[in-house]
Amino acid sequence: MRPGHDEPVVTARVDAGIKEDMLEGRLRWRVARVARKGKGRRRGGWVGVLLALALCGVDPLPVAAASAGGVAPIPAPAGPPLKLEVPPKLRLLVVAPHPDDESLGAGGLMQQVLEKGGRVHVLFMTSGDGYPEAVALATGHRQPTAADYRGFGELRRAEALVALEHFHILPLSVTFLGFPDGGLQEIWRRGPRVPAYESPFTHDDRPPYPEAFNPNARYTSRELIGQIAHLVALADPDWIALPTPLDTHPDHCATFTFILAALKSLAAEPGGESKIPDRLLTYLVHDSRWPPLPSIPGPLPPPPQSFPPARWYSLPLEAAQIDAKLGALESHRTQAAVMDLLFRALARSNEVFGVIERPEFGRLKPGEPACGPEIVSHSAPGTVPITVPSAPLPAPEATPVAAARGTRVPVR
Repeated sequence: MRPGHDEPVVTARVDAGIKEDMLEGRLRWRVARVARKGKGRRRGGWVGVLLALALCGVDPLPVAAASAGGVAPIPAPAGPPLKLEVPPKLRLLVVAPHPDDESLGAGGLMQQVLEKGGRVHVLFMTSGDGYPEAVALATGHRQPTAADYRGFGELRRAEALVALEHFHILPLSVTFLGFPDGGLQEIWRRGPRVPAYESPFTHDDRPPYPEAFNPNARYTSRELIGQIAHLVALADPDWIALPTPLDTHPDHCATFTFILAALKSLAAEPGGESKIPDRLLTYLVHDSRWPPLPSIPGPLPPPPQSFPPARWYSLPLEAAQIDAKLGALESHRTQAAVMDLLFRALARSNEVFGVIERPEFGRLKPGEPACGPEIVSHSAPGTVPITVPSAPLPAPEATPVAAARGTRVPVR
């Protein structure tokens, strides 16, 4: 920001955003009130709600869908987030959809847990092998082969292990499931008893990596939920850090869904209730309005939306912890080449988490809120796109960071 030049514009935008949030809050209250009064009536009810919204100049469909039931995103409350305190001797499980998400979302948190005598285990859902642009850049092949994608997955695994050394986390405390990059949401959508999903990149229907937790596990939701539940029982974490379901990347929001399903499955097992964590700490990486560009100074603000019952907390980081986080992110060389702005935007003086307490887990249902928009393809000419049996959905909006470099958020 140029001092004294852009500040009035920014202030005007903030004021407009506050007014818009206030209007939306009043609107949601009225929608809920009208819906309650109209419940059970043949006329009125949702028909009246939709008509009232249309007369107010508001698109009724998104509001109706969010208010019809389940857990819906809401505007984040105004004011600073609560301060997150890390207790001593904490057991932390960090779940990352792809290599680099562990450092982007929880690099500072992992350091503070270890510095206070705790222990950290990192679980990678995928090896990040489904990123056509990065694979083409790394291999020099305009049309990468399945072997290229598998090799890229091995490379990203090696990068992740080097990155975690910056936090003094050893390979024994790291698990790779090897599930398909770009396919987690589709695996959930298909349900538990269907033919295994086949990656359009590696052309495999099971992990092609010998180091995977179970190389023979087929790409089905039943297998994935079972593996996660088993690993949670082994790690016995006090806290789990994982992506928020509000993340617009389909692998990220689907990861939240699978973790929640695994926790509910584990709780139903004899003795499994004792393995359920005290807290879920959800982190955000992909959003059309967040994070601020790295050129905008200051700590990370709360994201523009939240979902009940999560509440935003801020974890302050020391200078040495920020440096270690940056060093870890730079170790993800294949990603730094194409995502440098996002890396720097999230390497700030704090990390932000949507915290859900254990007594509130019962309010959560796997699959709600609905997963973010599917990213169908951002491939360079001649690369392999993502193909799914369902109708393709529109690509997400560019984040402020992505918009600044003129690209959309890629499938990673």
